[in-house]
Amino acid sequence: MPGRNSIKGETPLVLSDGREFTLVLDMEALVSVEDTTGKPLGKVMSQASQGFVGAMAAIAHAAFTRHHPEVTREEVLRMAMGDEEVLSQALGHAVEAAYPDEVGNAPAAKPSPSKSSPRGKRSGRSGAKRA
Repeated sequence: MPGRNSIKGETPLVLSDGREFTLVLDMEALVSVEDTTGKPLGKVMSQASQGFVGAMAAIAHAAFTRHHPEVTREEVLRMAMGDEEVLSQALGHAVEAAYPDEVGNAPAAKPSPSKSSPRGKRSGRSGAKRA
């Protein structure tokens, strides 16, 4: 949201009926998604991107909580039925705002020391390693 200080993971939502909301996917919202679904966040996000309505509803409902705690899950489902594309786009923007460094090409994970050197730390000096 240019020109405005926003919370990480915050994005506007304007529905076709003119109602305006601010969605926030902050850490509290993300933990709420896991608590609600009983699944790790990555799995829920993956399910939502595959079209699972329950996963999308859990994420959307959590995103309303900070600024619009009065919005119920039932209302989120009605919004999803009437404004699915707009809601999905807003949630996508909220995810991008919450994880700006992970969008696009993320650096490859570095192997842990135990996997790259199974025998322990090696000396930088030449010669045999002493026991």
